[in-house]
Amino acid sequence: MPDPNATRSKSPFWRPLLATTLRVSVTLVTLGAAGAIGVTAHGVLSARAAEGTAPAAAPLTTVAPIPVQLRDSVSIQRIFTGQFEAAQDTALAFEEAGTVAQITAREGDRVAKGAVLARLDTRLLMAERTRLQAARRALNAEAELARRTNARQQALLATGHVSSQRVDETSLQLARLEASQAEIDAAIAALEVRLSKTELRAPFAGRIGARTLDTGAVVSPGLPVLTLLEGGPARFRVGLAPSLAASLTTGQEVTITAAGQAYPAHLAEVTPELDSTTRSQIAFFELHAATAPPSRSTGEVTLIQEQPAKGAWVPLSALRQGPRGTWMLLTVALGDPAVIGTEAVELLHLDADSAFVRGSLQEGQLILPAGTHRVVPGEAVRLAEGS
Repeated sequence: MPDPNATRSKSPFWRPLLATTLRVSVTLVTLGAAGAIGVTAHGVLSARAAEGTAPAAAPLTTVAPIPVQLRDSVSIQRIFTGQFEAAQDTALAFEEAGTVAQITAREGDRVAKGAVLARLDTRLLMAERTRLQAARRALNAEAELARRTNARQQALLATGHVSSQRVDETSLQLARLEASQAEIDAAIAALEVRLSKTELRAPFAGRIGARTLDTGAVVSPGLPVLTLLEGGPARFRVGLAPSLAASLTTGQEVTITAAGQAYPAHLAEVTPELDSTTRSQIAFFELHAATAPPSRSTGEVTLIQEQPAKGAWVPLSALRQGPRGTWMLLTVALGDPAVIGTEAVELLHLDADSAFVRGSLQEGQLILPAGTHRVVPGEAVRLAEGS
């Protein structure tokens, strides 16, 4: 039987080598054909592109810059809230205890200076005055008798019928009675003062604010019965920072607004000490007009504070946020064409639609007031007509 291993060993050795060579050759031919096709296509496309027209360049962005105007100081408008009050606001009360017999004034009434506003029941005081007057008349009678007795004793002393001791006794008795008369007179005068204090009178002309008691109420000394507000120009009280208060001058004109209405006023005075709670100085402004908002209502006063600072006012829309919290302005350098640049600035004060900044800005330097998102630093731009 023939050996199979002997048959396999007799196959030619060059057959595997030939198969590998054929595979490599086919691969190389395929890659060469693909490269030739790519080169041919690129040439065709390049030729077609050369035959067409190139796109036009983009037009320059039109900008309307404004010049910088430098200033040596900044005027800051500050608004403070304060309270209107009457020139005098007094809570009226009796100095004597008693029962209220009559109140003649009501809230809102206008009263003249010295007008009687309320009265206490005076029956006990009137009875006391009657008793003192009766005692005074009794002393008058005793003093008259002592005076006549003393005169007779002095006449008898001249004729030697009485001793000097008797005359001295009648003289001193008369002096004691006269002293008692003076004591009664002083008591009656004190009672008259107490009677006058049972009437509550207006210390100045004004309007009744509040009425806290009615007829028949029992009051103690010092218990408020009525509130009286002085008429005439009202005052406006406001607390200010000491530095701002020091810059004000007496008589300075201001405008105070309340409920949408403006009231012209002037500075009347500034307190010389700080408020213990707010650590501010109280300024009083006196209104020019006689009419004013109700007492204790609030209002606002606008004050202009001038601070030295080198800088310029720019629109808020001109500011652009820079790196690390800084602020930038876009500048325009004139040329052909004009070119956008940047300038770092520091904010000193913000207003409603503008900001006061400082930096290395120059007088007349052009900046973009708005539209900073439309351009970038280094971009060429065209100036708008009339800029």
